[in-house]
Amino acid sequence: MASSSRSAVRGSLWATDTINRLVQVDPAANAVAAKVPAGTRPLGVAYGSRSLWVASSFSSAVTRIDPVRRKVVRRIRVGISPYDVAYGAGAVWASNEVDATVSRISPRKNRVVARIGVAAQPNGITSAFGSIWVACLRGNRVLRINPARNRVTARVTVPAADWITASPDSLWVSSERGRIYRLNPTTLETTATVQVGANPLASAWIDGELWVPNIDDDTLSIVDPATNAVRRTIPVGDGPIAVAELAGDVWVTHERDRLWRLSKGG
Repeated sequence: MASSSRSAVRGSLWATDTINRLVQVDPAANAVAAKVPAGTRPLGVAYGSRSLWVASSFSSAVTRIDPVRRKVVRRIRVGISPYDVAYGAGAVWASNEVDATVSRISPRKNRVVARIGVAAQPNGITSAFGSIWVACLRGNRVLRINPARNRVTARVTVPAADWITASPDSLWVSSERGRIYRLNPTTLETTATVQVGANPLASAWIDGELWVPNIDDDTLSIVDPATNAVRRTIPVGDGPIAVAELAGDVWVTHERDRLWRLSKGG
C-alpha cells in the first residue's frame, strides 16, 4: 500500500493506496480484506473514538471510517491539503500542509472546533507526553501544542523535520536530510542525532527499537536507543514509506501499492 501512514486496528493493518482507498489487510490470510473510499489522495491514518481517520489531502478533508462496518461515516472539511492525522486528548488533529495550520476535530460533533497556526509545511503529527507534536518541514521546527489551550507552547529547531515517533522517553524526528533527531519531551533538548538512510519517513517503535523506512535508498534502519546508532540496515525494495507492527511481524508499506511483511529477527 502506498501510504504515508498506517494503523494496526482490530487485528488488521489499514493503509492508504494510490487509488484513493483505505485498504484493510488480514495478516492471517496475507490478503486484502476490504477497500473503503477515502477521499482524494489519502495519506495519514489514525485510530480513535472507534473510528479510523484519514487525511484526504486533495479533498482538504479528513475522512471518518467505521472499521467494523468498513464504511465512510463522515467527511470533515479541514485546512488546505491535510497530510497526517493523530488522535489524542479526545480529539483528532490534522496537519494541513499548504495553509500551515493544525485542525482540531471533535469526534462527537464531527467538525473542526479549533484552528491553530503553525510553521511552514506541517507534515507528521503525533500525540504523546500529554501534548500534540507537529513536524514542520519547511519551517525547520517541531512544535508542541497544549491541547487544553489549543495553542503552540514550544518550538524546537529541527532541520527539515518530517515525521515524529514517540518512545517511552523520547520523540524521534525524521529529517529529510537523512537523520533522526532524538528529543527529550520535557527539556526539549536534542539528545542524539542518528545518521540513517536517505529521506527517512514514518518510523515505528518496535520491541524497544526504532524502525526507520528510508524512501530514497530503499532500506530499513533499525536504531538502538542505547547507542543512538543504527544496529542493522535491511534492503526492503523500492520506496519504503511507513512501518507498523502486527501479528508478531513488521510490515512496511511502499510506493506503488506494495506491502512487505518481515520477521523481526530478519
